[in-house]
Amino acid sequence: MNMNLAGKLILRYSWALLFFWFGYAQLTDASAWVFFLPEWTGYFPIPGEMLIQLNGLLEICGAILIAAGVFTRLVSAFLAVHLGIIALSVGGAIGARDATLSAVGFALALMDPDPWTLDERQKQKKTS
Repeated sequence: MNMNLAGKLILRYSWALLFFWFGYAQLTDASAWVFFLPEWTGYFPIPGEMLIQLNGLLEICGAILIAAGVFTRLVSAFLAVHLGIIALSVGGAIGARDATLSAVGFALALMDPDPWTLDERQKQKKTS
């Protein structure tokens, strides 16, 4: 395995693990995350805890897709935008950290799929 491939794998699996962990945490203890919701979400007809759980489910689904390498670029870009919006709404040190992680997601979205993704295997199948 060359260093370029190793770097791509570390980046992709770390990105997936990040969203899997946060998604799981939001599903198992939504009440601990409600205070992160922006004030305007109070106008939604859905309780805050349910919004957190929906967000957690979305993040877990995204993490699974990225780990499997399915629609890697699209899902990475979507989650990077998602995290960027969170960074803007939270602000401070947490917002700066999340903005940096969002940039990591955009970097992953700009890379060609690595050979260990289902995206790449599908592409090779079509060209054969």
